[in-house]
Amino acid sequence: MKTKALVTALSVLATTAYAEGTTRYMLEGIADPSTWGAILANPQDRGPNAEALMNAAGCELIDYYFGMYNYKSYVVIECPKSVDIGPIQITMFGAGTVDTGTATPIVTTAEMVDVAKAAQKISGSYGGPSE
Repeated sequence: MKTKALVTALSVLATTAYAEGTTRYMLEGIADPSTWGAILANPQDRGPNAEALMNAAGCELIDYYFGMYNYKSYVVIECPKSVDIGPIQITMFGAGTVDTGTATPIVTTAEMVDVAKAAQKISGSYGGPSE
């Protein structure tokens, strides 16, 4: 019963957060050393290249950042709910530019209020573990 309530809660959260028909993701990756070598040899703005990939996949590039001193890149994209971002990740890994990466669905603070209200409605149906 508790598992069903948890699944229902997660489903409500997902539905509420992405009711507009799009999902925002933060892609976080650690670049391969050869990628950094290529950027060192030929300094370049990787934004247009990333934007072309996102557009080809049916998504929109929102922002692209590099984390200083941690070798990570952070890319925020928005995709229609029907788009699977798996091909984006495979393309980045296959090109050898990213060694490790994650894709996290993200919501705005305003959307989080809606998520919290949806959670409030079902919070009584789930209890934490007991001793």
